[in-house]
Amino acid sequence: MIRFLPLLLVLSAPLAIAGPYPGPAGTAGSDAIVYNDARFVNWASGHLDYAFGTSVVAQWRTPAKAYGPATTDTLDIVCLGDNGKITLFFPHPIRDGEGADFAVFENSFSATFLELAFVEVSSDGVNFVRFPNASLSTGTVGGFGSVDATNISGFAGKHKVGFGTPFDLASLPASPLLDRDHVCFVRLIDIVGDGSAKDSSNRTILDPYPTTGSAGFDLEAIGVINQNTGDFRMFPSVVTATTCELEWESNPGRSYQIETSTSLANWTPVQTVIARPDRGSSLFTAPRSTAPTQYWRVTRVGD
Repeated sequence: MIRFLPLLLVLSAPLAIAGPYPGPAGTAGSDAIVYNDARFVNWASGHLDYAFGTSVVAQWRTPAKAYGPATTDTLDIVCLGDNGKITLFFPHPIRDGEGADFAVFENSFSATFLELAFVEVSSDGVNFVRFPNASLSTGTVGGFGSVDATNISGFAGKHKVGFGTPFDLASLPASPLLDRDHVCFVRLIDIVGDGSAKDSSNRTILDPYPTTGSAGFDLEAIGVINQNTGDFRMFPSVVTATTCELEWESNPGRSYQIETSTSLANWTPVQTVIARPDRGSSLFTAPRSTAPTQYWRVTRVGD
């Protein structure tokens, strides 16, 4: 939620460091990642769905605001609203590498006004696995209440604007429905802070509530740290009634296999393209299928 408050109120918000989890940006042991960290290699570039919840006005319902690099602009967001959700897409899949694999950015104006969201990932856009999470917050949190970052773990929204909350795919429970080296989708689900939501251990989750206008989680960006460079999956594409335009970074003279799928499970070869020697990118116009959802993948041939 976007709030404009007197400076005195922001400065006087209590910042208690009491719990067992990493604290806010700037404190010892914090896991916050600054928006321009050199580890980020890519960003979300599309969305699969967006269902805004209650108490969010039309001004904040633009999913494309969450595309591309994070900034420090508190207005550059898409708002989920109470209990809303959005699924962001990554053409280059996220992979399970060393340490954090991606980070989620919110737009909080302080280290304690923390609006939270569940985080789930998927390889196919259908089956999602939720990150384990914990909330040790007690009492109540009003519309301008404070949340101690050291009491929460595994939620998006733990850090103020300009700092991302990291997520490590290795912390997920094992699932035959998830390929941790090809995570193409990250879904965020707003947590209503009235105490009705529960963490992984069935404990109450609290965050600022009630709020209006831009209630709930405000997504600014999702940055990729560990990326699978072996293939390039595309959805959504630039689509006309009969075709899709695919464009990707390429090495001059190298061969690339174009494939398509309606499920991300079985891929059908379409054509092999040799990258032009005078360009660093390639463009291919592919025929569009009649399926409700169509994915495209570009893989390097000969690697």
